[in-house]
Amino acid sequence: MNTKLSSAPVVRIPPDSAAAVGRGHPWLYGQLRLPEVGSPIRLEDPRGRIVGYGLADRGAICVRVLGVGEPPDIDLHELLRQRVRRADTFRKRVVGGVTDAWRVLNAAGDGLPGLVLDRYADVAVTKVYSRAWEPHLEAFEEAVKGLGWASSMLRRFGVKAVDGKEGAEARFGKPPQTVVVTEHGMKMLVRPWTGQKTGTFLDQREHRRLVGEIAMGRRVANLFAYNGGFSLAAALGGASQVITVDIAEAAIDDARENFRLNELDPDAHVFEVADAFAWRPKGQLGLLIVDPPSLARTVKARGAATSAYRKLHASLGGDVQRDGLVASSSCTAQLDWESWTRAVSEGLSRHGSWSWCWQSRAPADHPVALGHPEGHYLKFALLRRL
Repeated sequence: MNTKLSSAPVVRIPPDSAAAVGRGHPWLYGQLRLPEVGSPIRLEDPRGRIVGYGLADRGAICVRVLGVGEPPDIDLHELLRQRVRRADTFRKRVVGGVTDAWRVLNAAGDGLPGLVLDRYADVAVTKVYSRAWEPHLEAFEEAVKGLGWASSMLRRFGVKAVDGKEGAEARFGKPPQTVVVTEHGMKMLVRPWTGQKTGTFLDQREHRRLVGEIAMGRRVANLFAYNGGFSLAAALGGASQVITVDIAEAAIDDARENFRLNELDPDAHVFEVADAFAWRPKGQLGLLIVDPPSLARTVKARGAATSAYRKLHASLGGDVQRDGLVASSSCTAQLDWESWTRAVSEGLSRHGSWSWCWQSRAPADHPVALGHPEGHYLKFALLRRL
């Protein structure tokens, strides 16, 4: 396979696709005559002008766009190395506090659509969302080795259109089953081989910090808690009591262990294995954290997801005391910001007056390309009951 970008074969694309490339969208859809998967290609509009360059893919997304205009006169693997290095350098500048776990590479947000790389101390974990990168994984791994901090690297599977299987495999070194990372000074147990996403929810790091800052003296309930990151932040922030709720017993066990790692007595708090959708607290809460998993995988499921968010907040809003807070979040990419905030508002408004205190998305280590609105999946808000 020829990997020289400037001499890559030319593929003519329709006007609407050329316009999308010009706007900076990293994906092209449609049926195009393309070389083998992973081949670099130059993209030509109907007038014969080169409008961008990318990698041939297969499936609904047929091209992963790497850039606009003429490609640089370098090899694809050199471009890969440069962009990985730049992404790593950027994170070291924007991730604050005593922290050693963050997203190093966020696909299109770092100019490499379909590739994700996370750091857990000295363990690198990748997830590949495009078959176009399969022929170039060895070059990618060499780029990661060149960063200097990774003693081992793991690839997580679970992307049906790419690997079609679950589990993980070591790519270099000996990735451990568990690793203890530091996030804004608090210690967290991560399971890179089996944990959610690539080990844990790195995108909620700054929101956990916020919860820690507002939890003092409050009785807190954390629903859909997974390994208790929000719970831990609240307890370290001085919450009077933290109730951690998740349907998975193993997740609750890890949440307890996270408390111990930070010299907090788990028995001073409450841990419940329960369905958060059906759970109700005993007594009023000063802070309710609602962070369910994705509730819609397809466009058709948007209506059901909206209804679920509305019902969830309607059923629990009355359990929050006056001047109490709800920290609500959604990782449902199929649900846009307006639809989600409307569902939250409609649910909580059944319990009197509320105000929006804080609204945010993913942190700086999860950048989203300007021309890629689909990249905005995480939504977070803090609301106060008046």
